[in-house]
Amino acid sequence: MRLLSAHITKYKSINDSTKFTLAGDITALVGKNESGKTAALEALYRVHPLPSGHPTQFEELRDYPRRHRARDRARIAQARPVTATFELEQADIDAVADEFGSKALAAKTITAYRQYDTTTWYLNFAANTLAAARHLVAKAGLDVNRFARVKGLDELIEVLRADEAAEAAVQLADELAERDLNAEIRKLVYGRLPMFQYFDEYNVLPGSVSVERLQTVAEDDLEPEERTALSLLKLAGVESEEFTKDSYESRKAALEAAANELTDQLFEYWTQNPDLSVELDIEFRPAPLPHDPQHTEPWLHIRIKNQRHRVTLGMSGRSKGFIWFFSFLAAFSEYTDTTQRRIILLDEPGLNLHAKAQADLLRYMEERLAPRHQVIYSTHSLFMIQPSKLERCRTVEDVDNDGTQISQELWKARADTVFPLLGALGVDMTQTLVIGPNQLLVEGPSDVVYLTVMSDVVRQAGGTPLDPRWTITPVGGLDKVPAFVSLLGSSDLSIAVLMDVAAGGNQRIAQLAARGLIDSGRLIYLTEITGTNEADIEDLFNVSWYLKLLAASKVGKFTKAQLNGGGRIIKQVEAVHGGRFDHYQPANHLMRSPGTLLNQIDEETRTRFESLFKRLNGLL
Repeated sequence: MRLLSAHITKYKSINDSTKFTLAGDITALVGKNESGKTAALEALYRVHPLPSGHPTQFEELRDYPRRHRARDRARIAQARPVTATFELEQADIDAVADEFGSKALAAKTITAYRQYDTTTWYLNFAANTLAAARHLVAKAGLDVNRFARVKGLDELIEVLRADEAAEAAVQLADELAERDLNAEIRKLVYGRLPMFQYFDEYNVLPGSVSVERLQTVAEDDLEPEERTALSLLKLAGVESEEFTKDSYESRKAALEAAANELTDQLFEYWTQNPDLSVELDIEFRPAPLPHDPQHTEPWLHIRIKNQRHRVTLGMSGRSKGFIWFFSFLAAFSEYTDTTQRRIILLDEPGLNLHAKAQADLLRYMEERLAPRHQVIYSTHSLFMIQPSKLERCRTVEDVDNDGTQISQELWKARADTVFPLLGALGVDMTQTLVIGPNQLLVEGPSDVVYLTVMSDVVRQAGGTPLDPRWTITPVGGLDKVPAFVSLLGSSDLSIAVLMDVAAGGNQRIAQLAARGLIDSGRLIYLTEITGTNEADIEDLFNVSWYLKLLAASKVGKFTKAQLNGGGRIIKQVEAVHGGRFDHYQPANHLMRSPGTLLNQIDEETRTRFESLFKRLNGLL
């Protein structure tokens, strides 16, 4: 079962988050400090929580927004602080079908929600109890066709009872009358609901912890750091074993094996310092009892050893980043072999990690967690954002008078909210400028999107796509091209410039060729492809198709009859629109939600783009 979307209301700083979708396997909640990212993760965690040391229920006094509490007192009991929508996967559908038939569920989505001051989980789904009963009829060896005209479960039971000649029919009628098929289907579906696991800075392993407390206190009552330590005991297989001085060697050996296993896993992804390792030991502290003055209590000690410097220090004396990463692995170790999907919630993961280590953490999420589970994490670090996968990002903003809101419309967010995204793009651009030997400079991000999308379209049609050796770099306007070319001209990079053509707008770039800074053949004018006097990249598309894209992306609805029929399509639309519009908005829509638009691209458009790609590829 996969989490599709969520809606959080009346929880701490969140009055109404608005319903937001999740981005498949990994979703990043991006926002500045105090925006409500932690509150969002806390609310999601309580949908179906695994013990983590954090609260698992909604409490009115602690969690309900204070400014609305007095006003809403009569309605608080009915409030739904979190509602989550899940999509059943094939394994879930098969599990229900095996028990109640393939038509027992009328839809592939279910909704789960919680309320304040109750331990109850609420599950909404569309069950077809009549179809389930008919499946049981067939399972009992009875002829289902005899009951084809039955309209309801009660009527089916009556018809079965009326068939006194068939003992199996009467017996099944009695069973169906006693059973609650809706409740049985609900129980089966609920048993397959993914569990949510929460991890934050408070889950970091302590320097020492009482083993006796880990073994005797209920998991829900443990502190977050203690719950992580319990995971270590479970990995070692000694969470319920007695710790005595006589068993010291065997218990320590089991713990060391667990620590070594985690350390080995860690160094697949920890590239900062390979000389660190974790050591676990047991200390028996005096804990006299009235009937046993010599009684001792076992304590687990966790220390970090630096092989290079040959020194062992307690957790507080070592790198916070390493401790966090090791604790993170320990917390998830007891669930590594589970086949059931988990929803993993990480609050500000890797906050103390070096930028390179944050990249390692993202790699761990991609390779170890995402194939089996869903990950939702909050961040304001630009190094925890993958520029190539911005579709995973959801912005979190504390909006004046409206509270925290969550959105996937990145372009609507305020500048300070999306600053980490811009920073991530800037770092990525800098790296590609250094690493990518073949640089194709374009005006803006919409050019990047159209070239990338159309390269795939042309490839799927059997044509020649853009060579993947090209690194497409948006420079933020053609007026910045001379600076880029001048800076990079002395390097070994192969540079080409794809240029829009407007009246009197390319003189400075043409001067680059005149001064010998770039070969004139590496200046590609879009008019070479369109055969017109002026052209933007949008002019490579069929006009009718581009107008459909503008409508789908909510720029506006326009018809060919409204256009003046001359010049660049962008300028024609702006004349009707009454001014400039965001050129990236339709490109972003095409990239994120193309729908059937890609299938409607005509052969002439594909031919124009293929001609452009062949022209560019010829420069390599």
